[in-house]
Amino acid sequence: MKEVRHIYSLTSEWLYDNVEQLGEGAEVIDGRLTIMPELAEGGFFFTQVSPGLSAVLLDLTFKEPIQIRRLRSDNDLYIIHYDFSDEINLIHIDGVKHKIGYKANLGLGVVDNAIENIFQPVVGERVFALRLLVTKELLSVSINNKNKKSDNKRKIKSDKNTLFFYDHIDSKSKLIMHAIKNKSFLDPAFEIYLQGVSLRLLAKFIDRYSNLAQMLHHIPEKEVTALDLTKNFMLGNLLHGFPGVDMLAEMSGMSVTKYKYLFRKIFTTTPNHFFTRQKMILANEFLKSENFNDISEIAHKLNYVKVSKFSFTYSRQFGRKPADDFLKSEF
Repeated sequence: MKEVRHIYSLTSEWLYDNVEQLGEGAEVIDGRLTIMPELAEGGFFFTQVSPGLSAVLLDLTFKEPIQIRRLRSDNDLYIIHYDFSDEINLIHIDGVKHKIGYKANLGLGVVDNAIENIFQPVVGERVFALRLLVTKELLSVSINNKNKKSDNKRKIKSDKNTLFFYDHIDSKSKLIMHAIKNKSFLDPAFEIYLQGVSLRLLAKFIDRYSNLAQMLHHIPEKEVTALDLTKNFMLGNLLHGFPGVDMLAEMSGMSVTKYKYLFRKIFTTTPNHFFTRQKMILANEFLKSENFNDISEIAHKLNYVKVSKFSFTYSRQFGRKPADDFLKSEF
């Protein structure tokens, strides 16, 4: 599988640093649009929005499997990733694969630029994602201004243990993303439109995560490792029932109260909801796999005694019935 490596910065120099890796015919046009006809149709568009904020819009259909490795950098940036792709993409962090995309119901990702990650886009389907590159200073000031009445103001801290998280895209941000998905890079006013969209999305993000400074504060490495252990345990046991918070807390070496608090702080959800969400993402894959004769077979494989319970949980997660996504086996 081909791998491309790059770093991010708030200026366009990084575009030129990695263009030679993108195959024959790849070029940067006017310091904004990068095309790579050998690897993909479409391209990605970069713009500096305002001091402390830049944006990269990816609108590509890849012709072959590729991994895009973003190398860690010393610049103090957070990357806010909005994924509105037609199918599910993968982001690898610390050896763990995270599914992200509109259909995964986990379209929003936030990661510190000091953490290396790999983006593995789907092949043959439209990949559409917007990344806001925002300085920690700007985000911290904005959040502190949002919470200026609070007596406990804290800057966002950054070190090797600064964490990432994933979430769904809120409804208002979805509307903003829908609008720009229908725009063309060739539109003379595209850059101005993209800058406006970026500012609107950042404003919605700050409104939604006004406690981000608390969410991303330093957590000792030992506790991060313990929480990752329980998360990976859940991911490896999705065909079974939820293991229970008591068991997970014991596995992490924490009290139940501390475990629930830190898990929510890192992953922005409860252990039970995290497990159920990942189970339903797996259910979606099963439903579309054409490997099953009926929905009850999938429900039982996922440890649901009653198909009605499975259908209710799936509908609550995705807003549609399992039957809407089911592709029956042809054998």
